[in-house]
Order: sequence, then structure tokens, then C-alpha cells
Amino acid sequence: MDDAELQAIRAARLQELQKNAGQKGGEEQPLNAALGQVLEPSARERLSRVNMVRPDRARAVEQYIMRLVQSGQVRQKIQEDDIVQILNGLARDEAKRNETKIVFSRRDKSSSYTASQADNEDEDEDDFFD
Repeated sequence: MDDAELQAIRAARLQELQKNAGQKGGEEQPLNAALGQVLEPSARERLSRVNMVRPDRARAVEQYIMRLVQSGQVRQKIQEDDIVQILNGLARDEAKRNETKIVFSRRDKSSSYTASQADNEDEDEDDFFD
């Protein structure tokens, strides 16, 4: 493969990537701009790393931060430690939702079943085997 062919393939791929980014950019650009204003660079970097591994969780963190911003609860830039705390909270909430609970219902010992009834049952069983 010639250098010219390789350059043409790279240029076509770059153009395709830019076109795809342009389509997504229309939706995500305001979000990224707003997050850029409230996040420290280290927090933004942490969020981008989470986005590579768990895009759904990163989206949940972004939405949570945007709700905080809209409600006026953000007074200073969000640090990386704050992102970690939000991620831990999301993980705890997810674990609670996925937790399985098993409930045992036990018969009350003071029920109407008595020892004499048990003896009668034992006698009936003995007759069966004779």
C-alpha cells in the first residue's frame, strides 16, 4: 500500500469520524459546556475515564450534576473526590436495587396442633405398616 493510499484512507476515516461527532455534538455540546464550567479538570478527566468503561454510569453522574446545577446547589467547582463520592453513591443505590430478600414465614408453636394429635398420627402410621 502506497503512502498516498494510506493518507486517502486516513482522510476518509477522519472525515467520517468528524461527521459522526458533528451529529452527536449537537446534543452533547451544551451538556459538555455546562459540565466544563462546574468541573475541575481532574474531575472531568475522571468522568471521561468512567465514560470509557461504563458510559451508562457516566451519563447518570452527568445528569445528577446537571440537576444539582439547575437547582442551585453547586457553589464551587466539583472536584475529583466529589465525582468519586457520586459514583460510590450510585453503586450503593444499584446494589440496594439488586439485593434479593428472602423472608421466612414460620408456623407459630402455640397453634392448635397438640402433642396428642401428633401421637394419634404416629399410631395411624404404625397401623399402616402392620
